[in-house]
Amino acid sequence: MLKKENFEVNWQMILAIFSLSLLLLFSPLFRAEAERDFTDMMGREITVPDNVERVVTTYKSATQFVLALDAGDKLVGVSVKTDKQPLFINIQPELADLPQVGSKRNGINLETTMSVNPDLVILYPHRDALETAEKLKEQGVTAIIINPESLDQIRKTTELLGKVLNKEEKAKEVMAAYDKIDSLTKKTAELSESKKKKIYFANSEFTDSVGAEMMQTALIENAGGINPAAELKSGFLTVSAENILEWNPELVIVSQYFNGDLEELAQENKYQNVSAFKNNELYRVPSKLEPWDFPSPSAFIAQLWLAKKAYPAKYQDIDYQKQVNNFYQTLYGKTFTELGGAF
Repeated sequence: MLKKENFEVNWQMILAIFSLSLLLLFSPLFRAEAERDFTDMMGREITVPDNVERVVTTYKSATQFVLALDAGDKLVGVSVKTDKQPLFINIQPELADLPQVGSKRNGINLETTMSVNPDLVILYPHRDALETAEKLKEQGVTAIIINPESLDQIRKTTELLGKVLNKEEKAKEVMAAYDKIDSLTKKTAELSESKKKKIYFANSEFTDSVGAEMMQTALIENAGGINPAAELKSGFLTVSAENILEWNPELVIVSQYFNGDLEELAQENKYQNVSAFKNNELYRVPSKLEPWDFPSPSAFIAQLWLAKKAYPAKYQDIDYQKQVNNFYQTLYGKTFTELGGAF
């Protein structure tokens, strides 16, 4: 009788040990299923929860990508002045009430950021981003750095965040909207070099421009134009009046952030021999809903606007308002008009 009881006890112990061994053996697999690894756009290896539910965006572009991916319900903290952005508030009014954690220019408030218990913080690629990411990591929070500074990088950002936020199908829809714009402007993008128009782009001041490897340059080239400033160097740059006179651009495009008045600019005596001034081909990037000459998902729609301005005869069959409305409907679930957009 004692032998039988001892056998039953021993068997129970063996079963318990076996079960514990299995648990220890397979627990790494269970943990792997609960987390996923990615490489962010600064080359950092990061690990995110399988289900990212609480997201903090630290600058405007990050919020735009989250909204375009239909993940706005995950936002628990945003950058400063989010409540002043018509696009954001018209898409998701409750964003105005979320804690504002900081900005790309002035950095973020770590205490405020941690107070909303985020799963993920989306950071800018400049200034103290790497240092901030490390501080967040020490607090047990993953930070991902995005870098949507060109049209190609906007695509990569969309794809990466689509995976991270479990919004891959939505990301495919957004990418298809980008592709649609590319297909519409293909007719001028493929013009021979001799037939392409020179297009000069000005930032906040008329002699502040952009060179090679910049989003605005890609917009010009995809629309079928040539950015003459790209021959100087890459990045943001300051040019001279002599440069502009020598280039003799056929179109002048100024940023939404241009500080001057276009009518006054058009009257400046020193530029009157420039083709764009002679033919009154000076334009400000449109849309008061949000700036299109800014690294965000909406930047692509500026490509079609620019192509139509540069080559109106080639785009007479394009219903531009309809294309803009369709683009916004795909990205944000509402048309440009419904969101209060106007040119």
